[in-house]
Amino acid sequence: MSGPLVKVRVVARALAASLVLGTHVVHAALNLDGTQAVAPAGDGDPSPISDPRAYDPSQHDCPLPCVDYANIHSWTPYLSVDRLRRCEEPLLLQFSVTQPLDDPASTILIRSCALNTTSHQAFGTASARDPRPVANPKKSEKFFAPRGMGEFFSAQDNCDENFLFAWHKQTAAALYIGAALGKPTATSAITALKSRFRLESAVPNHTIAQLCGNKERPGDVFGIAIGASANLAALQSTALAWSKGICAAGGDLKGAGDLKGAKVFKVAGAPIVTGSNNNTNNKSFDGNATTSSAAGFTQLPRQRRARNGQIDRRATCRYIQVVAGDGCDTLVARCGISAANFYKYNPAADLCGTLMPDDYVCCSAGDPYKPQPPQPDLDGTCATHLIQNGDTCDVLAKRYHVTTSELEAWNKGKTWGWTECKDMLLGYNMCISDGFAPLPPPQEGASCGPLVPGTQLPPDFDRWKNAMGELNPCPLKACCSNWGFCGPFPAHCEIHAPEGGGPGSKEKGYQNTCVSNCGTDIKVNSGPPAAFQRIGYYESYNMKRDCLWLSSKAANTDGSYTHIHWSFAEIDPIGWKVVLTDPYNQWADFKALPNVKRILAFGGWAYSTEAATFNIIRSAILDNGAVFASNIAKFLDDEGLDGVDIDWEYPGVSIKYFQDTYYSNLWLTERVSRVMQAPDIDVGGQPIGQKGDGAGYLAFLTTLKQKVGAKKSVSIAAPASFWYLQAFPIDRIAAQIDYIVFMTYDLHGQWDYGNADAYDACPSGKCIRSHGRAD
Repeated sequence: MSGPLVKVRVVARALAASLVLGTHVVHAALNLDGTQAVAPAGDGDPSPISDPRAYDPSQHDCPLPCVDYANIHSWTPYLSVDRLRRCEEPLLLQFSVTQPLDDPASTILIRSCALNTTSHQAFGTASARDPRPVANPKKSEKFFAPRGMGEFFSAQDNCDENFLFAWHKQTAAALYIGAALGKPTATSAITALKSRFRLESAVPNHTIAQLCGNKERPGDVFGIAIGASANLAALQSTALAWSKGICAAGGDLKGAGDLKGAKVFKVAGAPIVTGSNNNTNNKSFDGNATTSSAAGFTQLPRQRRARNGQIDRRATCRYIQVVAGDGCDTLVARCGISAANFYKYNPAADLCGTLMPDDYVCCSAGDPYKPQPPQPDLDGTCATHLIQNGDTCDVLAKRYHVTTSELEAWNKGKTWGWTECKDMLLGYNMCISDGFAPLPPPQEGASCGPLVPGTQLPPDFDRWKNAMGELNPCPLKACCSNWGFCGPFPAHCEIHAPEGGGPGSKEKGYQNTCVSNCGTDIKVNSGPPAAFQRIGYYESYNMKRDCLWLSSKAANTDGSYTHIHWSFAEIDPIGWKVVLTDPYNQWADFKALPNVKRILAFGGWAYSTEAATFNIIRSAILDNGAVFASNIAKFLDDEGLDGVDIDWEYPGVSIKYFQDTYYSNLWLTERVSRVMQAPDIDVGGQPIGQKGDGAGYLAFLTTLKQKVGAKKSVSIAAPASFWYLQAFPIDRIAAQIDYIVFMTYDLHGQWDYGNADAYDACPSGKCIRSHGRAD
């Protein structure tokens, strides 16, 4: 073949951004005994609780690090391109090329992993970052570093991968490699392109390198596209075009010559049954070529079988399977026979013009090979295909020797995420035979439904009656979305299931649908309380304020409040006795308050989370619960009090403190500890929340109520947000104690500034709404 094989087309505008290409985590909710909650939870069943070690992608700016390049299901899933902008690290991406990213009707599922990232960055939240110097991307060792894409295609199990995408800040890249090309082609071309960029005085903001346009079949095409506008949809379209053998072109692109040093590694097709071949054809991007010997094969015995004294039809021919890039000339060479014999054994008049990957051709006389369609497994599960990028039902029907109508019928209404052939989802399972629908492949980041890693059908799971989406119920029986995310918001709870769609499928125009515990209607579990009750907390430390002091004897006892809580008592970490701090001599007047229930409260945010005290309340409750409960009961009796309130904030949740930061917002300057709603409350680098906290809290409260007795109350303060409440076995706690104080007064506030997860549709996290606290 004469002429250059690769052209690098550029535009004149300079590139303003650089592109850097470069564990097992817990997933599901728990039963109270610490085992994974897999079985569906009905209305009468106890609610599962969260595991504080669970990984929730929404709570982190960046995805998990790239560890397993060959398993995109271990990458972090996102549902929009905009979500990528939260991460400043270089990312590898995989998404379907047949679901246009700029089409609102498409189903967007972007799997991503982070390159060149530390553990803190990968699991970090939207915290303030230290300013960094702006480096010249051309001088950086990271500039379009091929390591990430190269390692992806170097992974042993990625030999059948054809597409890859990357993202860093405002720069994106797409790569396509045809099935007939060896994966070292990708590394060679990327390295050559990187070298070219380093030598150029100005780096273009739109670059395409492609092996295309010289009568290459789709399987022989290779291309890389890089754009500084972060237009993934355009790059997706380019990659899809390459896979169809269509070259990239555009009015603002101009040829820039050969890509020196890049080489093409051609993979010769190998017989599937009758032999194998390890030869490769190697040719360079600048037109030089070498040759290789024809593919060989091992002949299988040809037999004629007798049945009832008669000869069966003649034996099946020796055959090979057509692969991408094959034509009649390559098939003749692979068979190792003459062209005349090849056409004799394959007499179809239009054979060479109609060859398709997965066809079979004969290399000897005999009947054409006709493989049997796949059959269901012994347990009744259908034969299963893992959907690859670019798959279509037409291609799969030919490969598995079934019809597209059969594929539709076998999947409609039962296969997870299935609506119809043209909307099949990359990385999901589909049926290629009749039978029960398979579980979908596990997905990192999923915390509910069948996508949770490690999910197996419970022994009593009835495939005829039980819904697959009810597996792995959410903590507190919260809503579970089709993507395996738990929460109480519309994206989790609203139902947008299409008529006739499979479980986990959603209507066009929506990205989410609920699959279990759906809806946001408030359920009335019982009638109203027997009597009116209103609770107030008396802050015994309020005298430290500069103004607005309130003595305990001035507390409102005219019936406006029925219960007043003294906040807060402390705990002796040696004998686990009650320690009452009263520097302003308010305790005696508090005990003497008439017409109210006087309640002693322990805990509070500071006592539960600060380094000096967090472990005191933890140890008192979890490790010394019986002694602590006895000491509380004795103190209540000795002081003539009416009850006790426990305000542990919060079992089973860990929160990381970042550097205190001062924010100015026109009229407000406030010191804000960077406490984000993320699985990180930690002290000294170690998380506070642990797996057994919820169960331990329930055990302590049960013991405390038994020791306090029926005549005195036991209550707790509980968070109003799902995030902090999910580790509480709140339904079982409610059955043991007298009342619960839900802290709805500070669900959101100034501390949420910069937290992208605090509000819906606020990527910056700076959508502050008004808030006030009266305490």
